[in-house]
Amino acid sequence: MIVEPLLIVALAGSLLGTGVFWALLGSRRRTVRMGDAFAVLDGREPRETPAQTDLVHDADSALERLGARAYTRLRIPLGGRTGRLLGLRDRSIGDFVAEKIVLAFAGLAAPALALALSALMGAPLPGAVSGLSPVLAVAGWCWPDLALRRGAERTRFDADEALLTLFDLVLLERMSNRSGTQAIEAAASVSDAPVFRRVHGVLAQANLEQRTPWSGLRALADELRLPALADLADIMQLDDQGASLTEPLAARVEELRDAHLSAERTAAQEVSERMTVWMALPVMVFGLAFIAPPLLRLAGLA
Repeated sequence: MIVEPLLIVALAGSLLGTGVFWALLGSRRRTVRMGDAFAVLDGREPRETPAQTDLVHDADSALERLGARAYTRLRIPLGGRTGRLLGLRDRSIGDFVAEKIVLAFAGLAAPALALALSALMGAPLPGAVSGLSPVLAVAGWCWPDLALRRGAERTRFDADEALLTLFDLVLLERMSNRSGTQAIEAAASVSDAPVFRRVHGVLAQANLEQRTPWSGLRALADELRLPALADLADIMQLDDQGASLTEPLAARVEELRDAHLSAERTAAQEVSERMTVWMALPVMVFGLAFIAPPLLRLAGLA
């Protein structure tokens, strides 16, 4: 007779927390970006999603469609940095929001499941455990954002490496007497890395629209904060003017490699300096152990 009220309280608390959570989330007004406001004043269409990240990659995925529908209907805020990181990982907004929803519901249901299991095992937990449902739901909702930002440095490093590889491949294709557009198309189709896929998508869209891809590549470079990709578009556009691309492209690749190597050396030096502090601590401890007895005798304390 004691188990049933506890389960009822836990389930009621979970349902109440779910309703309050979604009500508050849906009532939040989405902040209008200044760029969108000026675009409306100029008569242009504002960008619908931050960083132009796709809403859905896999149309057959029910969870991804659910996440995209929740993002558009509930006006879930998504920052520009989050959109750029999703773009660098070639991950859709629907997949990201779906992960947040699943973890939020898991956090809501966890206390109720714990109460039910403890009741079945004969050692029921106090009913106050159900009050953890909103806290765990908020934690589950925020966890994907924290994980995405924690891996931002690694994501940026992988994007830089992929872009340098793309430069090398374009240079090799250009040295085989291919045109600028053919060289970058062949290079972008070599790998399934996120940067390669995004570049290949821009090229495919340009082919469908029967236009040059250089403006699209510059927009992608601005979206992902990869200025080297804009340099690549500027250099490859010279092919339309009959200029030689091999020498400027090779020079730009060498500059990027040197800059990347310098950045890696700086990061390695910072890590070495941080390790030096911890290496010096044992030496200081041993030094104090040897110096402390004579100092105590001189001070007359020993």
